[in-house]
Amino acid sequence: MSSRSSTLFTVGTLLRHAQDSGASVRVLVDGCWLDGRIVAADQHGVVLEEGPDGQVLVRLDSITAVGFSRAEIDAEAGSEEQEVRSHGRRVREPIEAGPVTSS
Repeated sequence: MSSRSSTLFTVGTLLRHAQDSGASVRVLVDGCWLDGRIVAADQHGVVLEEGPDGQVLVRLDSITAVGFSRAEIDAEAGSEEQEVRSHGRRVREPIEAGPVTSS
């Protein structure tokens, strides 16, 4: 057995990190980059706000890559009271969507 450990980074992990900090993201979907801030997310997809007039829903299984500004995330983390952001040590609840209502 190797003494090395491995970490599995997923699209969901990076999206959650960006959502927690309020950072804008870029997601690659079918060869096209979409930019925005995550305003809602669940186990199936994310809603990106693309500006004052647009939102787009993207299914998680369609996302090939995620990009975001590390400086933007670090700036947000620096404004908090010394809270350490760690992916592996903090228990998080699953991302949940709001209630579904029918008319």
